[in-house]
Amino acid sequence: MTFDGLCFQALAWTADGELDPVDKLVLLNNLIRQGTPSEQIELIQVVEKLALLQPEVTVQVSHF
Repeated sequence: MTFDGLCFQALAWTADGELDPVDKLVLLNNLIRQGTPSEQIELIQVVEKLALLQPEVTVQVSHF
């Protein structure tokens, strides 16, 4: 996996030191686009789990 197209932005952190759920989705979405097929499957599973844990976050799916 390379990080050529990954644009970093100011990330928000929660009070307990975790990356904000919305920023997690942004980061994972960028990583999915750049990953190998097997990495993409694993990252998509992480997004699905995150969406279940954070019901207030809306996951936007884009077509590759």
